[in-house]
Amino acid sequence: MSFIHFNLVNSSNCAGMAPAPVPGGGFGNAVLPAGMGIPGSYIIVNTATNNRYIGIAGDIGTRFNTRLATVTEMGFPGALMGMIGVTWGVTSHQNTGFAVWIVTNPAPPAAFVAVVDGVGVNLERLLIRFCMTQLGAGGTVSNNMMAIAPYVNPTPNAVTVQLSWGNMGGLFAAGWQQSVWAVGAAF
Repeated sequence: MSFIHFNLVNSSNCAGMAPAPVPGGGFGNAVLPAGMGIPGSYIIVNTATNNRYIGIAGDIGTRFNTRLATVTEMGFPGALMGMIGVTWGVTSHQNTGFAVWIVTNPAPPAAFVAVVDGVGVNLERLLIRFCMTQLGAGGTVSNNMMAIAPYVNPTPNAVTVQLSWGNMGGLFAAGWQQSVWAVGAAF
């Protein structure tokens, strides 16, 4: 059996992160928590609506900096930003029969793929479908192209998938969920 661990134990809520407008137009830099400038996976949850955005980035801090300028431009109030939590971290996998964990650093051109037991696994799609099917989370997921269809295990072996998350700046209890993704089964 192989393993995939989405270890997203860094967390915050988005209060105070949005960049301020600068005189003459444009926006300053987002005020991001320490440790966000890493390659990895992230989950954003709006607790007011239960909507989620789940993704993978080569640099999570850079991704957030550009997205948060839109927040400022759209005039999201600070109180709403405090109701939006984010958890992020690295993803690792272990092939069947091996004790070595391999940290997956998303980078083009195969930004979302880890080779698990000789087969490419789309980690972003897996994380989205895992959250939708194994956590019982309601709301919507913004990445609809990866959320619509079930994702069938493409590897020749069962995969234990684990998601660990932080408390999202006090909005949730930190925790974890683990499930076995059987051969031919779908999340």
